[in-house]
Amino acid sequence: MKKVYVFLIFVIFGIGIIMFLLFGLDSVRREKYETVLVVSDDTTWIYQNKGWLHVSSADQYNELNWQKYHVFENNKSIGSYDLWHDDKWYIFDDNKNAIMANGTWFGYKSNYEIEVENFSKEEISEDGYVISALNDKGLPLDNKYTTSYKSSVDIDKDGIIEDFYVISNVFASGDHPKKTFSFVFMVKDNQIYYLYDDVREYKAYSGCVPDIIAFLDADDDQVDELVVSCGQYSNLGRIDMLYNFDGEKFKILISNQ
Repeated sequence: MKKVYVFLIFVIFGIGIIMFLLFGLDSVRREKYETVLVVSDDTTWIYQNKGWLHVSSADQYNELNWQKYHVFENNKSIGSYDLWHDDKWYIFDDNKNAIMANGTWFGYKSNYEIEVENFSKEEISEDGYVISALNDKGLPLDNKYTTSYKSSVDIDKDGIIEDFYVISNVFASGDHPKKTFSFVFMVKDNQIYYLYDDVREYKAYSGCVPDIIAFLDADDDQVDELVVSCGQYSNLGRIDMLYNFDGEKFKILISNQ
């Protein structure tokens, strides 16, 4: 009987070691991960201790200045550059020459490898899932869109491509609909999963137009996060959000609001 107990103890101990090697080491490794994610001129997030922090103070920015960041413009890598923040982020090459970013850009620096997805934006007009989304919200189908496109990415690395839709009628020139709307949603297995979902009564200069800035595995969990930026009217600025998909729904990990 004693030998049986000793054997069981060794089995339990062995299972514990295997479980730690499978899951514990990965958790310990990820606790040491640190990254800084910059979204265009003003938004800056830090990932450390498996959590996200919004940078807002001058002292925090000073610690991040004049460091190398991988910079992407309009979803294309443009190289590694120094960033410096004053009233906003500025981009410089090794000789301190200013680099102008024409369009939406983001950058990151990290102590681990981050995979950034390459994706395109396919303009759409009539689409069954767009019609379904409009019907779900009780909205008319004849709209004047300010943005309407689809991007396709395998967000959860299961070998199956997911489609992401961005549609909005906010700030449509010369149009005054009863309601304005902005949607960002994913279609997976013929089901719609909403990220951004805003419907409101029409009011001049109200609402914002969303745009997908990046798909990237920012925390190395084999599931891409999404950076979505929503442009408000004129000098009201942009609302930047980082989304995660947990297999059932999207949630905002952090925003600049």
